[in-house]
Amino acid sequence: MTRGTTLFICTKCKKVFLAPDIEYGAMVYSRPMPCKRCGSIRTLPVVHLPYYSMYKSIWKSMEKG
Repeated sequence: MTRGTTLFICTKCKKVFLAPDIEYGAMVYSRPMPCKRCGSIRTLPVVHLPYYSMYKSIWKSMEKG
């Protein structure tokens, strides 16, 4: 489900960008959106920075396909 837009930050190049906020796996977390600068999927919403460790498992799941 799309919940509007939110600010994301890329953990690789540190770019902050606005992107659609799409629910990940019917959870409160947002689906990582590709970085507009470097293309990495290792991004997370700025408001979810305290949940970095949870996003690490989401990134692994997404990289496996």
